[in-house]
Parts: sequence; structure tokens; C-alpha cells
Amino acid sequence: MRIRFETSLNRYKQKVEPLLLKKEACNNLMLGIMNRLEQDDSVKHSNACLGLVELNDKPVYAFMQTPPNNWILADVDNTGDDAIRQIARFVHEKAENIPGVIGPPDKANIMIKELEHLRGSTSAVHMKQLIYQLDRVNAISYAGGNLTEATPNDHQLMKNWLMQFGEQANEPMSAERAGHVAEVFIEKRSLYLWKVDDNAVSMVNQSRQTKNGTTINAVFTPDEHKGKGYATAAVAKLSERLLQEGFQFCCLFTDAANPTSNNIYKKIGYYEVGTSVVYKLADNKR
Repeated sequence: MRIRFETSLNRYKQKVEPLLLKKEACNNLMLGIMNRLEQDDSVKHSNACLGLVELNDKPVYAFMQTPPNNWILADVDNTGDDAIRQIARFVHEKAENIPGVIGPPDKANIMIKELEHLRGSTSAVHMKQLIYQLDRVNAISYAGGNLTEATPNDHQLMKNWLMQFGEQANEPMSAERAGHVAEVFIEKRSLYLWKVDDNAVSMVNQSRQTKNGTTINAVFTPDEHKGKGYATAAVAKLSERLLQEGFQFCCLFTDAANPTSNNIYKKIGYYEVGTSVVYKLADNKR
């Protein structure tokens, strides 16, 4: 078994994409990042670490990091525990920064425990996640209002909402970062608002794309508008629009500990296809 970093994004994608597409929705994070690295000029020269495991020159597993983010483990069946431990040793030796790990719970748990041992450190579960997929939108009743694409005039509000969203999702975002993200979302025309009487009451964003699907994220409704069905309507209408545009499915991550959001997605037609866990590692620099 050989573990290495691939230096060519094109070669990496050719090698690992067929492996990841066997569970396309579950691997939407890695697949989406690869597509973004390939297509987006702003990240084309990223220092992404493209990890590959080969057996007899055949790719059998993939892992990656876009610094300073967490290391991502693929959801691939029949991957032995020892292979994950060897990946942990490889990352420990090669990586300058290991903030955490995200991936299927069985694999992420093995990797984080090995990293704790190797680095004399500790870790904590940051979030347990569910991965949902939608192939068609259920026939449901909608709250009043309509789905509208966000414009530059919405930038300040979106900046504020992204900061609030980050706080609620336990992923704090600085004002500078939130402003930049809002600008990028609006420029890419991926951010949508649910409006009632021309007033924005909820937001949702189309994020990463894979070969056959796309991901939805940044679903947020401010406290004063919660409980009125606005997020349900926004997610349902955007999902419906994306399917009509030709995507075979939509998918998203949810916080497993948030029954409200999980019930919303199930009502729309999303169903669970996988699980994921995010670990944060203390003392992540060597």
C-alpha cells in the first residue's frame, strides 16, 4: 500500500473521482472542492493537499485538506482500519497544521485517536452531522412570499446574517470574513432570499457542485422570523429550481443534534444517506 500526495489536480481527479462517485452525496465535500479548485480562478493556485492511497497502483482511498481547514476523509467502503492509521501517520509527518478531521464516524474516530497518540494531544467532537439527499420535492404547503436572488443591495444584511448563522452553527465568522463571503455568494448568484412583502426573512445558498448533484448550505432565518415556515419554503423552492435546471439531486449537511432543521428537510423530501463527524484537535501545530 502506498500513501502519497498527488501534485496534479487533473490526475488526482481522474484517479479518485470514480471512487468517490460510488457515494456521491456522502462525498459531496471532496467532490465539490475538487470541482471548485478546477474551475475557480481565485482558488486555482491553492495549496491543497491531495491525499491518495494506492494498492498495486490502483486508487483505493482518498483524503485531502485545503489549509487551514480540516482534513477530509472519503466515505469509501471496505477501507481497513490500518489504512486509516497509516494515513494519520502520513499526515502527522507531512502536515504543518492539523486543525481537525471530518469524515465518516468510523474512519474519523480511528484517525483522530491515532493523531492524538502521535502528537500527544487531545481532541473533541465539534459536531455530529447527518448527510441528506433529495431527488424530488414533496408536495407541501408554502409560507407566503417568494424566492429571490440576492443582489449587491442585500450585502450588508447578508453579512450580518452570515455572522449570526456562524454563531448559531458554532462556526464563528468575523465581520471581515462574513463580508467577503456575502460578496462572493452574491457575485456568483448563488445566494437566495425568501421575501415577504419585499422584506427578506430567510436565506439559503447553493454551494458545491458534483458530477450529478449540488449542495445547499447557509440556511438561516433570524430569530424574529422563525417558526413561520420561511426556511422550509426557501429550501424547497431552491431545491425544486435546481432539479429543474438539470441536477439529479440536491444534498446538504445538518447538525444531528438539531431536530428542527432535520424535520424541515425531511418534510421537503430530503432523506438520510450518511453520517459525518467533525473533530477538533488541540495543539494542532507541530
